[in-house]
Amino acid sequence: MLVVLGCFALSEEEAQKIVEDRNETLHEMMAKLVSGPIDIEYLKIEAKSNRVAIQIHRGNEVWKTGESLPEPSELMENAIPLGKLFFSKVGSKYFIFTSSNETTIAVTSQIANLIIYPNWLVFWPWLGVLCVLVVSYKMLNAQLSPIKSAIDSATHISRGNLKYRIVRHPRNDLGKLTHGLNKMAENLEELFASKNELLLSVSHELRSPMARMKVLLALLSKDETVSKLNREINKMDDIVEQLLESERLRDSQKLLNLETYFFPNVLMDIIGSFDNAENISLEGSIPEITIDIDIGRFKFLIRNLIENALKHSDTASPVLIRCRREQAKLFIVVRDFGSGIDANFLSKIFEPFSQSDDINNRGNQGIGLGLFLCKRIALAHNGALTVKSESGKGSEFTFWLPVTSLD
Repeated sequence: MLVVLGCFALSEEEAQKIVEDRNETLHEMMAKLVSGPIDIEYLKIEAKSNRVAIQIHRGNEVWKTGESLPEPSELMENAIPLGKLFFSKVGSKYFIFTSSNETTIAVTSQIANLIIYPNWLVFWPWLGVLCVLVVSYKMLNAQLSPIKSAIDSATHISRGNLKYRIVRHPRNDLGKLTHGLNKMAENLEELFASKNELLLSVSHELRSPMARMKVLLALLSKDETVSKLNREINKMDDIVEQLLESERLRDSQKLLNLETYFFPNVLMDIIGSFDNAENISLEGSIPEITIDIDIGRFKFLIRNLIENALKHSDTASPVLIRCRREQAKLFIVVRDFGSGIDANFLSKIFEPFSQSDDINNRGNQGIGLGLFLCKRIALAHNGALTVKSESGKGSEFTFWLPVTSLD
């Protein structure tokens, strides 16, 4: 309704201009009504069809089609002549009137009174629309804020932030939703805490019997069976260590023992530790910079990427390593030319205990924690680890970390 009023609103000056432009036509219509004897029934029909109120004064007689209008003397007080007509305002209503042969006819329109305003007030409907929009926005925002909080909560929980809680709860049915999400986050946090405690406890308990088995095997005569048993126990020990490491890295940077190393020395030391180093090819030059790293975990990450690349590459196709520095970042890329990673598995490759169903991509060792640990080590160094792969053309892992010293 305010928009409609705003579209049709007229200032007093605009209304006077319209009356002035139609002065002759309006005067002729009004003079016709008083040219002879007054027919009140005809007058009412005309008033109804034109949606106006009419009042005629002739001597002491008065004819009117509805409620009483102001007296001619009152209309003349603030009257503005517009040709043969007068434009007047009494109270909040506007009138046009004229006199002829001792007869005065005054006309007012309810519609005109709704859309004509003083010059300074003509824009009030738009101000009203603005106020309505602002109030509506505030009310709607207040109603929808719990939904936004619920979306934020679900996003944080899906990213693993189980400590996130919704602070404000509305006093309506949406409050049940926000309280329910907080309760769900608490239950999930307790569940994962119990799982982690169980995992740590089991892993610690397994280390003692494995250590005793190693001592007993050392006392036995060396033969092929003892060697195989020793290798399997070492594999189990590595698995347990990976499980413990995955839980330690939950605290990210708190666990890192950062020291400064010359990057070329570290990389060449890692490559030289492989028996089949001839299958590893360095592409381009190595940036001569120092890096702040946890040396043990950094080596684990790079070695794991190279081992996976060697495992999935043909002997005729070397594993390529490229290093580059871009501003305050060091990029290390490990590329193989194997069978590649299945597209359906690519999004899950950094998840714990994940292994491809493709027999060509599945290793016969480990439990799928290697790349998960690599990802956590990268994040703990304030870096990132990403992968690109194309079926039949191999895979490319890119690890970057920030470089604070650019020597």
